[in-house]
Amino acid sequence: MKKVLVCAAIAAVVATSASAGSLGGAKYPATGCGLGYMLFSKEKPNDFALNLVASIVNATGMQSFGVTTGTSGCNPGGVWAQNETLNNFASQNLEKLAADMAKGEGETLDAFADLAGVNDKPAFFAATQANFDKIFTKSDITAGEVLANMDAAL
Repeated sequence: MKKVLVCAAIAAVVATSASAGSLGGAKYPATGCGLGYMLFSKEKPNDFALNLVASIVNATGMQSFGVTTGTSGCNPGGVWAQNETLNNFASQNLEKLAADMAKGEGETLDAFADLAGVNDKPAFFAATQANFDKIFTKSDITAGEVLANMDAAL
């Protein structure tokens, strides 16, 4: 029974390492991003033992959390557009969100930042205001286009 569990654990780590590398691209060649990367393999990305431990930590769900929130060293392309909660919020509040981004502040932009898990709201507000023309590129824009534009601009 122990052999089966050990083999299953090794297979899970290998599978996680393979998929994690593709999530993080060249920056995360073995472990991908996530808490495991931040704690164990960030300083020594070519150390096999540290990458193994990092992969195991990431396999516990820490990597999914990092990719979803853009934290733990994860900042994949499409962070805004891939988030269903942000997409729904933007769809329901697009006009108010546009007005708040144009002025660099506001209740709707603040709520959006909360949903996105933005840590530095003043910097985020300033960035959305400075890039407003790149985010809202046309008058009949959709929420999905706005979020994709945010991915490109921010």
